[in-house]
Amino acid sequence: MQPMQPMQPMPGTQPTQPTQPAQQPMQPMQPMQQPGQPVPGNQPMPGTSGPPAGNGLAPPPPMDPNATTTPDGAAGTKAQLEAADKADDGRNFELVYVNADVGASYVNMTSFASNADTTSFGLKQTQSAGPGFGLGAGIRLVVLAFGVRARLNQLSSFGLWQLNAEAGFKFPVKLFDISIMAHGGYDFLGSLDHAALSSDNQAASGDITVRGWNAGLDAGLDYYLVPMFSIGAGVSGDFLSLNRPKLDITKVPAAQQDAVKASPLYQQSGDSYGFGFMGGVRLGLHFGF
Repeated sequence: MQPMQPMQPMPGTQPTQPTQPAQQPMQPMQPMQQPGQPVPGNQPMPGTSGPPAGNGLAPPPPMDPNATTTPDGAAGTKAQLEAADKADDGRNFELVYVNADVGASYVNMTSFASNADTTSFGLKQTQSAGPGFGLGAGIRLVVLAFGVRARLNQLSSFGLWQLNAEAGFKFPVKLFDISIMAHGGYDFLGSLDHAALSSDNQAASGDITVRGWNAGLDAGLDYYLVPMFSIGAGVSGDFLSLNRPKLDITKVPAAQQDAVKASPLYQQSGDSYGFGFMGGVRLGLHFGF
C-alpha cells in the first residue's frame, strides 16, 4: 500500500496556515483572606467607623449583663398582663353556689273561693304577711345559672311552702353580681291557724289541704367580701294558682263528721289565682377555682 500524499493547493490559491489557539495570560493568584481582615471590595462607607462584618452587616453593640431584655413582641404582652393584673377583681371562676335568704313576705289569696263568699272556702283570712325564709343551691356557667330553692312564707294565718326550680343570669361587675332569675314550682300550705277558719270549720282545720303552683321573677345584687363569700339583697314576685280539694270525710274523727258534712267546706272545692311578694337580705357561698 502506498502512503497517502499531502493534499496540494489548488492552482491560484495560497496555502493556509494552521490556526493556533489564542493564549490568554494567566492572572496572578490572590492571597487567601486572613481571619479578621475585610473582604476585598467591601470597604466601610465614608463617615462610618470600623470595618463591617464579613457579611456586610455591622456587629451588634455589646450587651449589658445587668440589663433585663425580653424577646421581640414580649414587651407588649408583658404590659398587657400587668394591666390585667391591676384590673383583676380577685374573684374565682365560680361553678357552684349556695345561698340563704331571710326577709318579709306577703301573700294574697282573696279570690281563693269557689264564689264571692270566701266563707264557702272555709277561710276568713285570705291574705297575710310575715317573715320569709329561703335556701337555694345551683351551678353557674359564667353568666348562666341553674338551681333549686325551697322557701317558707311563715305568715300570721298560714304557712305557705314553695319548692322551685330557677334559671337566669348573673352578671359580674367588679366585686358585684347583678342577678335576674325566673322560677317556678310547687306550692302547698303547711299549716292553718284557727283564726283563719270560719267558725263551722274549726274542727276540720287539720284536714284542710291547699296546693298548687307558682311562677315568678327574682332580682338581686350581691357583693363579694371574699371570693367564697357574698352578702346581698333581693326581691321576688310570684303568681299563685292554688286549689283546695273537697275534704276527705273519712279522715275526720267520727265525732266531728256530722258537723263537717253540714259545712260548705265538704260540699265543694275552691280555686284561686293570687300573688305574693318577698324581699330581704341573703348570704352566699361560692365554690370554684
